[in-house]
Amino acid sequence: PKFIKGSADTEAYFVEFVKKLPDGTITADDVQPYGPDAYLHTGMYTFMTGPESDRQPVNARFSYMWRKVDGTWKIVHHHSSAVPKAPGAEAEEAKAEEMYPLAQANFKRWNDALVDKNYKKVASLYSEDDLTFLPTVSPNFIQDGDSTEDYFVNFVNKLPDGTITSDKVQSYGPDLYLHTGLYTFMTGPRTKREPVNARFSYMWRQVDDEWKIVHHHSSVVPGAGGKKVVDTENFLLQLRSLEAA
Repeated sequence: PKFIKGSADTEAYFVEFVKKLPDGTITADDVQPYGPDAYLHTGMYTFMTGPESDRQPVNARFSYMWRKVDGTWKIVHHHSSAVPKAPGAEAEEAKAEEMYPLAQANFKRWNDALVDKNYKKVASLYSEDDLTFLPTVSPNFIQDGDSTEDYFVNFVNKLPDGTITSDKVQSYGPDLYLHTGLYTFMTGPRTKREPVNARFSYMWRQVDDEWKIVHHHSSVVPGAGGKKVVDTENFLLQLRSLEAA
């Protein structure tokens, strides 16, 4: 909140700011010259902050006034501010925050049924009439309850146990929300558990006072930087062999 006017306070500010591991990218800008030794640089930038495992974007606006002092370019003014939320955005975020504990609870019900190898209970969480389901390891576009149950008959044999690692909830009224993000499944026998990182999208709707999944899309996270994903490939091959059996 300070109005900084000295080098000591500037340094003290950046001692703390660099701890956020910021990395900025200009997304829109303009330069206005004021003679040969001064210019104003304004625009928008996005900073990625936080640890490598959980980088978060911060969209902001900037104004830099640069002046050449004794042959060296120096910042004589810097104004940075977060981009204001669009009208209605705060209300939407509040609705999403209200839905977040519900989304976590519904995911826990789904995952607990998997851990219990109760494929019927897992399938019962999906809508039977209004459903789009794109599973992690099946080529099928599932749109009915029977096919959903058939899928989980095989899937629970891998002893999956999922943990959400990053997620977001978007509310679409009091009886509908979208839950998206990343989860990691531990699979295989207790003596040799293997992790599988995947992405998810769930659309949950309240139907006759019960929350049902009307859409679920799950996919394995693609390998990054040429890293081998042998464990994931073996996992997929094993599951597909189960489905073919």
